[in-house]
Amino acid sequence: MINQIVTLESCWHSSVPWGNAMPQLAVQMLEKVFLSSSDISGYCCGVQWERQEWIYAIVCCREILYLPQEEFFGTKLVKKCTVGTPVFELGDLVEVDFGESPTRRIIQGIFSLKNTWLYAVEWRSPILEEITLNQSRIIWLADVDLAKVNV
Repeated sequence: MINQIVTLESCWHSSVPWGNAMPQLAVQMLEKVFLSSSDISGYCCGVQWERQEWIYAIVCCREILYLPQEEFFGTKLVKKCTVGTPVFELGDLVEVDFGESPTRRIIQGIFSLKNTWLYAVEWRSPILEEITLNQSRIIWLADVDLAKVNV
């Protein structure tokens, strides 16, 4: 058990949380979607890996809903807007300056906010016992705070 904890503490920041293969996204960024429980539409403005699945940020009726893929369906219609292409992709390895090492992290989420792309990375170790459900290990950063690592 001690060896497993030491391994977790030494590599948590560079191990992909989804395992060997990243699960495919149900919809594209900025794709129009319909909520499964109604005829209300919205569009996907973000996605984040959480609780072993992709959680999608859906802008709908001036609110952002955070839903698993079972609660909506895509239309393949992508909203035209002035937001450029994201600099990073899900799963990219990036350098972050937290002022402590290690500084390499994996992009685990992307979110479009006011014509800017934000990227989710873990900012602290998933310590087994100390994390409560309402504490997030994720921090959202702009592309200027990150540098791509070539592997």
